Amino acid sequence: MNKYPLTESQKTFLWVSCTCVGMYVAYRYWKKRKLKTINERFGEISKLLSKPQKRVVLLGLKGAGKTLLVNQMTVSNNNDFSYTMPPQPTKGSLITRLKNDLCYYNIWEVGGIDTLDDVITYWTMFSYDVDLMVFVIDSNDTDKLSVIASSLKQFINNPQLSKTPILIVANKQDCPNALKPEQVEQALDLLSLSHKHKIELIGCQTEPLPCLSEGETNYKWCHSSVVLVMKKMFSMAIS
Repeated sequence: MNKYPLTESQKTFLWVSCTCVGMYVAYRYWKKRKLKTINERFGEISKLLSKPQKRVVLLGLKGAGKTLLVNQMTVSNNNDFSYTMPPQPTKGSLITRLKNDLCYYNIWEVGGIDTLDDVITYWTMFSYDVDLMVFVIDSNDTDKLSVIASSLKQFINNPQLSKTPILIVANKQDCPNALKPEQVEQALDLLSLSHKHKIELIGCQTEPLPCLSEGETNYKWCHSSVVLVMKKMFSMAIS
């Protein structure tokens, strides 16, 4: 038995002292952890800033399949991403960030283009400080190919835009009446244009989609041709 029992004031003082010591230890741990977190964040930002960023503008007439193409590229680039069908039409512009070991690629998808005149307008608006222009074509809509060819010539003949490389995506190759990539290339007369401008064409399809399992509503699937389009886009943007 303690010969010198603590008074109430001494007990209170001891309790307050222990509490203060505990709070101080907790504070020091929190501050150390917070500083570590801040350093980690700055490290991430520094890493981000040290990685080059490329700007890619993606255009095409309504119904060409731009949004689904971007969705499937994002699935291939980001395992956490999924999308629903049918895709919502893009209003204005939508920016999607993709990446590889070399760069970040900011994809500016421009929606709501109804006519080829609008395409030329958007080309002019978005082509400054752009690393790559991607134009998505519905290979099944052959009536517009001659007009698209004329628009390409206007674009290439503009001296302010002539250095921007172009990737043409001949989409919807799964459609039975779609022109093959070499047929689209011939219809657009790309052979003559390629002497004046860096321009390439690649075939692509985003459908048919696989059946979802029961209870699923989102897709995490992309066609193999979409992966090839993304790789071509990456290589042209950094060249």
